[in-house]
Amino acid sequence: MGVIMKYAKEQCPDLFSNGAWQSQVAPQNAPLNIDTALIKVGAVAVPESVSNLEAAQVAAVINKLDTIWRSDVSHPIANMIAEDCRAVLSLIRILGAAAGGSAEYAGILASGPQFDIWPLRPKDIGNIFLNGAFTAIGAGVLGLYGGPSGGVFTWAQPGMVAGVAQTIIPLQTTQGRAPFGGVVIFGGIEKTYVPKIEGIQVTLQGATNIVPAQPTAMTMKRTFGDDNDISIFRFEKPILIPHQTAFAVNIMPNVSGLTNFELIACMVGQVQNKTL
Repeated sequence: MGVIMKYAKEQCPDLFSNGAWQSQVAPQNAPLNIDTALIKVGAVAVPESVSNLEAAQVAAVINKLDTIWRSDVSHPIANMIAEDCRAVLSLIRILGAAAGGSAEYAGILASGPQFDIWPLRPKDIGNIFLNGAFTAIGAGVLGLYGGPSGGVFTWAQPGMVAGVAQTIIPLQTTQGRAPFGGVVIFGGIEKTYVPKIEGIQVTLQGATNIVPAQPTAMTMKRTFGDDNDISIFRFEKPILIPHQTAFAVNIMPNVSGLTNFELIACMVGQVQNKTL
């Protein structure tokens, strides 16, 4: 058993009780109030129409998260994902209700309108799931750091200038029709030895709705082994970005130079347009 599954069992009694994973059933005649993630600026709980998740699907989602964020690679990240895994389940259920029909989570067995999970990649930024208006690589400049949509393939960015904000994800709107998709952002990780990023700000639900800027505390490193350390930060609540949502992410460096700042984020999308 991986660390994420172990912690999810211990920390999420609504998901795992009496020795078994629990089905997640939508309330009758009313939306479900989502309060385990930030969906709308200033809102403690947001009502969303959701689909059901069978117990086997809940177990499959947690297992998939375990295969993505392996505890033997990063124990703190695994713990973070386990505590906030409800946000991923909520995103799957929101997208499932919007897409309807046979749109359900199937993971590696998915086909057509079914959903899979994968970590956010640089090439996903500006591409069809996060920016449905530009479905082809290079058909716009809404990719990572304002590069071509779906055409930037590395998190590394050499041009940081201390005190000058950088737009890591330009304002774009997640896909609001097939293939439906969205993202959950848990936090971030700096893979260079000298951290550059001291703050992060998310725009959510339109250009004027700005989440208060959050410090990243990247200088407070978490140690892995004797000679290898790395910088991690975590949002106090995961940021859940469902379909047809305008969003952007800005960061503030306090040191000039190269950054390899990577968002710790989970994509959910219908596999009919998922590419290698």
